[in-house]
Amino acid sequence: MKKTFFIIITNFFLITTMLSASQTIKLDDRAFNAAKIKADKGDPSGQFALGGIYFHGIVVEKDHKMAAKMYESAAAQGHVKAMFNLAMMYLDGDGVEKDAKKAIYYFTKASDSGDIKSSVHLGDIYYFGHGVKIDYNKAFKPYKKAADLGYPIAQHKVGLMYKRGHGVEVDTLKAKKYLQRSAMQSCSKAQYDLGKMYLKGDGIEKNMQLAKKLMQEAYLNGKKEAKIILDKYKWNIEQ
Repeated sequence: MKKTFFIIITNFFLITTMLSASQTIKLDDRAFNAAKIKADKGDPSGQFALGGIYFHGIVVEKDHKMAAKMYESAAAQGHVKAMFNLAMMYLDGDGVEKDAKKAIYYFTKASDSGDIKSSVHLGDIYYFGHGVKIDYNKAFKPYKKAADLGYPIAQHKVGLMYKRGHGVEVDTLKAKKYLQRSAMQSCSKAQYDLGKMYLKGDGIEKNMQLAKKLMQEAYLNGKKEAKIILDKYKWNIEQ
């Protein structure tokens, strides 16, 4: 059965792992041709797909400049994922001249369209000073936007900002709330940082049982530093 353009593009990497070399080449050609036809007609989904083909070097040679061109055309028509990809390319100077202002522009547009990861990356630019002056106030707003939409990485970041007073007044109860939300979604960093707060009674009531539980979870979820605390208090790792 003939596959639609959407299925060919979105399932490309999964499908090719199950096909012979000759079948893969045939599918590659179909994906490229389908994307090219749509892109030439000015369709943003086709431009986005063609950008991905050039970026990853599927059928054609890798060409990040052409990928950026395709993403830019799609982004101009409101394609959110193209905005995100283009912002990343400007942030890294990949296929385009490195430009933090343009990265901010596209991340902001994508964030305004509801893209959570763009909100987090926008916050990172200001929090860590990627090409701009560090500005915790500007970092807080996009972080909180993503956190309130339930994104655990952003919840962890917002929790730490409330704890440290970065861009907001110190508020340990709000720090606990956001770290707790993140920890409940198995974010190891949040489990570790919240565990330390309970361990020390840092702005919240000391609770060794919760500290132990969080440190165990943090370690099992990949936070190696938690092992130091587990060993210090001779807490077993309970799976």
